[in-house]
Amino acid sequence: MKSEVLEGMLKVKLKWIEFENLRTGLKIEKIAFNDDITLLVGLSGVGKTQILNAIEYSLKLAVNKNIRLEPFAVSLCVEIENDEYVWEYKIEQNFVEDIIETKEIKYIFTYEKLVKNGSQIIVYRNGEDIQVMGYEKVPNPKKDESLLIQYSEDTFFKPIILGITKLYPIEVEMDVRGAIDRESFNMFKAKIKQSMQKDPQSSFEKYSHLPVPLKLYIAKEFYPELYAEIFDAVKELFMEVNSIDIVEDSTREVYMVAIDVYGKKLMQHEISNGMLKTIYYIVELVTMSKDSLVLIDEFENGLGVNCIDILAEILLDERKDLQFIITSHHPKIINQISNAKWKIIERNISTVTNSSAEEYGISHSQHDAYFNLINRWEFEGKI
Repeated sequence: MKSEVLEGMLKVKLKWIEFENLRTGLKIEKIAFNDDITLLVGLSGVGKTQILNAIEYSLKLAVNKNIRLEPFAVSLCVEIENDEYVWEYKIEQNFVEDIIETKEIKYIFTYEKLVKNGSQIIVYRNGEDIQVMGYEKVPNPKKDESLLIQYSEDTFFKPIILGITKLYPIEVEMDVRGAIDRESFNMFKAKIKQSMQKDPQSSFEKYSHLPVPLKLYIAKEFYPELYAEIFDAVKELFMEVNSIDIVEDSTREVYMVAIDVYGKKLMQHEISNGMLKTIYYIVELVTMSKDSLVLIDEFENGLGVNCIDILAEILLDERKDLQFIITSHHPKIINQISNAKWKIIERNISTVTNSSAEEYGISHSQHDAYFNLINRWEFEGKI
């Protein structure tokens, strides 16, 4: 299924994360992830979603200037082309500035460290003590911005930032009812057309983080093989669908997803929520660039049984080049994923813990694994 237009160069994986919310006291013990898929299994409210949120926030913070600072202390490890990078940071209240200006609490980086392969310190910040590899003297950096961002254009740092950017998490939690206003869409079309004229052989990878409607438009207009993959997957589930398009709703002056069903055009708001969400999932899973990190919270939400089957097949069998970290309560999903890929999540007051199925004493038999887990929770009075 994998199209050449999605091929990437860097091999990048998230290896583990450890997290503490300094405001609430919530702690997430160090949790390691598989290179292909990690399923977070646990009762409601134990912290599975908080783990996904911690990953999303930290990876975005490393490469995005427009992330609101929160009082967190985090360590995470990323593998880029067989080199391991451990990034640690602590964000705390800026008490000096708050004495002068008390209207809004200001947060700053009070500690930051990036280490390569366990020994090579690339950046270090501890209060006013700042060290950056390759620089004898370091100008006073911004306190409200990661050093990774501030040195992202440096020749030495570019491959690291490129790797982390490639790992920029894709959240498959979509607003399937969103639309794009006419003016914005027309501007977008003009820019894409200009870009494709300059480089008609360019990879789809640079568009892989765009919203689904825009990716669908680009695929249909400029990458017919990729669009065919999307359409074939949709057709396998919904035989009545003859085409998928992005069309204008002139009364609302917006563009949105539409499908042709037996010759009748159905606009986005006329498509059932489950069907539309399934189409969005398919577009995301087919168009994601190689080695993307995909976060999915409660994979089965809003999907029918048949949709779960085909999407699980894409997720587990056809896109093995992606790294998935997902949560699910659905036995059909859980039973399809080897318990060797599970992380069983529990919570002890404010600490979120994790165990492998083996550490938890769960049978190696895939057929019995989830049944054994439920029985244990019942015996312990957790459900």
